[in-house]
Amino acid sequence: MNDDLPVTMTKSLRDCAKDEYWLQDKIFEDPSVLGLGELERVSKEKPQSSGGRLDLLLKNPDDDAMFEVEVMLGETDESHIIRTIEYWDLEKRRWPKRHHTAVLVAERINTRFFNVVHILSQAIPIIGIQVSAVELEGKLGLHFTKMIDSYEEPDVESELPQVGYDEAYWKKEHPETLVLAKSCEALAKTLLEEVTLRFLPNKLVVTISDLDRIWIKPRKNARSLIQFRLEENNIEALKSELEAKGVFPKTDGCYLKFTTDQDSLAKYPEEHKKLLLGLCAKDLKKKG
Repeated sequence: MNDDLPVTMTKSLRDCAKDEYWLQDKIFEDPSVLGLGELERVSKEKPQSSGGRLDLLLKNPDDDAMFEVEVMLGETDESHIIRTIEYWDLEKRRWPKRHHTAVLVAERINTRFFNVVHILSQAIPIIGIQVSAVELEGKLGLHFTKMIDSYEEPDVESELPQVGYDEAYWKKEHPETLVLAKSCEALAKTLLEEVTLRFLPNKLVVTISDLDRIWIKPRKNARSLIQFRLEENNIEALKSELEAKGVFPKTDGCYLKFTTDQDSLAKYPEEHKKLLLGLCAKDLKKKG
């Protein structure tokens, strides 16, 4: 019996005669390689009003969140960091109601990039992904590792409710989303203390004990995206229970989300109760 294992070798893409355009193409062929979910392709080499071109624009089909991706070989440098943030800002201005994330893919994520992300983390969601070229038995493969992700939902939403974006506005513009949010608020009040529903321009937020824990956003065809901030040790069990009911949520760290309709709580009452009781435990006050 031969116990020899194949030996892999890590090489630079330039040493493999590959350039940034080759790496762009590989990512665009299958955006899931980035490890950011099943993203959809929007455009490649997209012209910008500043005169440059955004390497890749990707989209999450569940909530229309956009990912502005810049690709480079070698180690992260100032010009690529600035360009990534600039293109993120331009696309954010173009689609202001969507969530946007700046993504820089490089062969080496250096300390300077970590420092920049730390400084900007309160204002700009940035992800740094390190890509390695791996040669195994004469074949070239790519390995992607998320090294840094600055974005977390804030504990308390910094954006205060604006005049005009009240319950009457939501009842007129997105009645199904409002029904779902009100149902969620009502159920939460039977289980938890200090529950309030907040009205914002593009989402409804259930705040519990001064912490935003549930977000509900309108989607097409009278459906809504609902996202829960949970204790991480609860997520897999709750995800499995939903899947058993035919609901297939996505998870990201302490967040679980899925698209549903206004009757979601009536269809899955026990599952929603468990989601509420599994929310982030910080300052959470349960009744009884």
